[in-house]
Amino acid sequence: MNSEFDRFSPAWVKWGLILSTIYWLWKGLVVGVGGMEIALFSLWFGLAFLSDSTRKLAVCFTPFFIYLFLYNSLKILHHYNPFPIHNKALYEMEVNLFGVHLNGVKVSICEYFNAHIHPVFDFISGAFYITWAPFPILFGLLLFMKKRRKLLFDFWLCFLIVNLFGFAIYILLPAAPPWYYLNYGAEIILDLGGQPAGLARFDEMIGMDLYKNMYSQGTNTYGALPSMHAAFPMVLSYYGYKYGNKILLGIFLFSMVCIWFGAIYSNHHYMIDILMGMTCAIIGIFLAERIVNGNFEANWYQKITNYLVVTP
Repeated sequence: MNSEFDRFSPAWVKWGLILSTIYWLWKGLVVGVGGMEIALFSLWFGLAFLSDSTRKLAVCFTPFFIYLFLYNSLKILHHYNPFPIHNKALYEMEVNLFGVHLNGVKVSICEYFNAHIHPVFDFISGAFYITWAPFPILFGLLLFMKKRRKLLFDFWLCFLIVNLFGFAIYILLPAAPPWYYLNYGAEIILDLGGQPAGLARFDEMIGMDLYKNMYSQGTNTYGALPSMHAAFPMVLSYYGYKYGNKILLGIFLFSMVCIWFGAIYSNHHYMIDILMGMTCAIIGIFLAERIVNGNFEANWYQKITNYLVVTP
């Protein structure tokens, strides 16, 4: 029989205070505090202390919250990063490796698509490019409701590992997206904000500034390499396969292909970015599987999953 929920157990209070102090010192002194920072902290903290069920939900989603914490911190990266931003050289490499001929000139695939814009492609790109966020979250909630909490934690753990690789590359190889080079050339404008690029056509199609507003809040303009938009749906599809629902897996795979297409069609990523993102996903899945299969003998993982699988 399960013990009664101890809302303010010493261990949870201790770690709650430690993590809260670290969070607010980092956000307050380094990154800055806004509505998003307050909302994320309040959500996790509320889930952790509301009930036994919501505490398990908070634990399952903790790797995702860590990802959000780190991703939001990227907005200060260009102020401290000593590594040069790759722009023109990346474009030239893209053309050399994957260039296509347009009117007798070898150009990037992005430029080729710019000359062959079509409303159907605009809709597919815009409708699916944004699914990188709601699909994983909805899938996570489904797993929790189906009491597949170990698989849920595994999913978010892999998601975090993949992003750690991506963030490391963001730091070592900061890179401008295709739309930047095509609009601004080789000049580097450090404080330039994100732009919707080709996705602005989807905004016009639906009569809403969906992507315009989203990219105006962007955290890292020079984080095009690797494409995490390419990595996320691969992780989602892999765990959709492990979940065992063929219809769900089919939806995830179709969304993945549309996101890959949309990333290039909308001028947000080169083919190089996509391939690098896929590589991050493959490495992340491999490492995550080593942890969840016990090959790492990760004691912390065993403790977490043992806690999660106990039915409240």
